[in-house]
Parts: sequence; C-alpha cells; structure tokens
Amino acid sequence: MTAATRPRPVRQVLLSALGLAVWAAHFGAIYALNALGCERAWASWRPFGLPWVPLAILLVTLLALAGLAGVALAARRRMALGPWDEGGEAEPRFTAWFALAAAAYSALAVLFQAAPALTVPACG
Repeated sequence: MTAATRPRPVRQVLLSALGLAVWAAHFGAIYALNALGCERAWASWRPFGLPWVPLAILLVTLLALAGLAGVALAARRRMALGPWDEGGEAEPRFTAWFALAAAAYSALAVLFQAAPALTVPACG
C-alpha cells in the first residue's frame, strides 16, 4: 500500500460528519435569513420581482444540496476502495457508508426545513 492510497482514519471520520455540518449550516442560515428579513424590514424587498428572503433561502438550499451531493459522491468513491488494513485487521468500510448515509439523511433534512421556510412569509 503506497502513501497515496493509505487510509487516513481521522480524515475519514471528519468527512463522515461533513454532511451533518452542511445540514447544520443550512439550518442556521435559514434562521439568520428569516431573522434579518424581519428585523431589518428587508422582507418586503423584491429583487427581480421576487421576495428577497425566499429567494435567498432557495439559493442557500441549492448550495447545501450541491455540497451534500459532493459529500455523497466522495463517500461512494471511498466505499469502492479497499480492503483496508488497519492494525493488522481488515477495516470495514463503515466510515464511508456512514458518510453516505449522513449525506442522504442531511439532504432530506435540508429539504424538509427549506419547504416551510420557502412557503411561509418571513415575518408571518
């Protein structure tokens, strides 16, 4: 096994949590956008004839979904590698599987939290 193909356990575990971090960042961004829209009276601002807050939430949601797709593709690619040898024992591909599952569940969570934020007015 060469240095380029040697698994890096810390990196793999951190990448497993990346999907959850993207979901958490999206969650915080939605609340921040709604709060700013209401507090600063930006909710009535309409760039391109569309309400500002839902448009910003839509853009943040698309960015989050693109990021989660990238995490899922990277995890899927890591699942194809192996078998890995860690400490003399074959390591299961659990970290790659978990990263893929977390990215998929995070994508569902992003969609479920974006739906009401896109349909309900920011100050309503």
